[in-house]
Amino acid sequence: MQTLILTDIHGNLPALEAVLSTPEAQACHQVISLGDYSGFGPNPLDVYQRLTSLHAVMLLGNHEERLHHMEKPAFAGYNWALARWTATQLWGQNLHHPRVYRMGRVLMTHGTPGDPFHLIDGEEAQALLPALPEDIQLVISGHNHIPFRASVQGRSWVNPGSLGMLEDETGSMAAFAVLRMAKGEPSITVHRVPYDPGKVLHAMVAQSLHTLAPEMCHAVYLTMTRGLPQYMLRLVDHVKRTAAPLGLSLGDQQAWKIADETFPWADGCTSREFWKEVLS
Repeated sequence: MQTLILTDIHGNLPALEAVLSTPEAQACHQVISLGDYSGFGPNPLDVYQRLTSLHAVMLLGNHEERLHHMEKPAFAGYNWALARWTATQLWGQNLHHPRVYRMGRVLMTHGTPGDPFHLIDGEEAQALLPALPEDIQLVISGHNHIPFRASVQGRSWVNPGSLGMLEDETGSMAAFAVLRMAKGEPSITVHRVPYDPGKVLHAMVAQSLHTLAPEMCHAVYLTMTRGLPQYMLRLVDHVKRTAAPLGLSLGDQQAWKIADETFPWADGCTSREFWKEVLS
């Protein structure tokens, strides 16, 4: 039996369709999404509907969990504009997904078994493996967009990397994995497939996201096309450092506009210049 494992699609429909068109994916009997199928990208509803059409098992990611709380004051700032838009797109859909999924000796979750929203790397995964129940041979997780693999005494932990926002510096590649079960014994292979990020850019403009959250969408596109590790967090940290001396907060649009002018954008363009060129 073969299972297609997807994680961190982040509303990137072209990347998802590229994965589903591969022979490896088409040979699978079921699909499991490890969470964060929404957030950042311009097609969260299309991705959700594509997954449900495949009868996929969908686990809860931090981006889906956050959508349950968008009405709270904490999410009223400019920095959450894209998340609020995502919530409107997925309004009325079933977002109550499980946090873990077991398949024999395989445990799947978004972050870690004890905390699905905890971000770990391969080194921490290696340290956590011996503490897991003895009947777990393989853990598969996402959350961290950078892929890793860890092994301890015959047990393994695999993160295939983000399907929609892979951060391994390859750029314009979608990651996925195939889980095989043979006589109860699991094995997993990780794959990459190219996709066209220009389609994502076109969808951003079609949805007017370039006017709603131009800086965030600029960073999302650069992450997709260049695979830049932690690029979104680097932008947010820069905005925080810019805002503090001015008496502004991360939720102030003015802070983002000022920070946009001094952030070291990987393409050498401010967001204002980038979208002007895209639209010309």
